[in-house]
Amino acid sequence: MDIKKIKENLQKREQKKKDARLKLFEAALFDFNAIIQMIINRYSPKRIVQWGSLLDSNKFDENSDIDIALEGILDPEKYFALLGDAMELTRFPLDIVQLEKIEPEFAELILLKGKIIYES
Repeated sequence: MDIKKIKENLQKREQKKKDARLKLFEAALFDFNAIIQMIINRYSPKRIVQWGSLLDSNKFDENSDIDIALEGILDPEKYFALLGDAMELTRFPLDIVQLEKIEPEFAELILLKGKIIYES
């Protein structure tokens, strides 16, 4: 048993996993940007906040989703139309929340740890 070979194989395997995660992250980020542009152009929100694992490539993996928080889109019909339009732009699971309609503590946490992407 060659310990050096085993170590090299483990390192190669780990690097492949890391490369695959990075590729996944980049694809999700591309989709995220397309979704954000679509939301701004079609729905005119007051604010958009990015939150969750897409903020850190090291935390993004095959179980991650695209997390977006919105302000200023309160009409249910408009919100569900937005969700449908967003789903057409990605193969990743989406978590799009309305800051005004979620628990205040959760909204506060998103604003604290998230990144404001757009404000009108």
